[in-house]
Amino acid sequence: MSGLTRPTGRFLGRPDEAYPGFVPLPGDDAEGARPLPGTRNRAGRLWMAQAATGALLIVFLGLHLVAQHLLVPGGLRDYAAVVAYLRQPPALIAELGLLGSVIVHVVLGIRAGIVEMVKSAAWLRRITIGLWIGGAVAFAYAAWLTALLIASA
Repeated sequence: MSGLTRPTGRFLGRPDEAYPGFVPLPGDDAEGARPLPGTRNRAGRLWMAQAATGALLIVFLGLHLVAQHLLVPGGLRDYAAVVAYLRQPPALIAELGLLGSVIVHVVLGIRAGIVEMVKSAAWLRRITIGLWIGGAVAFAYAAWLTALLIASA
């Protein structure tokens, strides 16, 4: 062989007594120190929420494509057919589920990118609140437009 030694299987930058997944806080010199309470869990929960909304996107988008293009003669609904489709409660729930999962997935994705750029926890909190407010406004506006569409025809 080339004389290379076999790796030890241990990441050399992590202290022996630190738990797996340990990431020291900036400026934290204590060996084996744990992150602040909730920081590790919040990131994990947000990642899981984004993964869950990604899975929901696959489900709702699949339902949307089948209902809007494969079950319709000619492959496309006209305005009156879309309104009639949205008046059915399961269809409305599916379309609003698609809208909601898209908005939550986008908000979490934008926040994940911003986390890399913003160093201040206070600014990150403000930006996160702004993103969630913007997402809620977008969902409310789209739901309101859908309700107007259903009621008008």
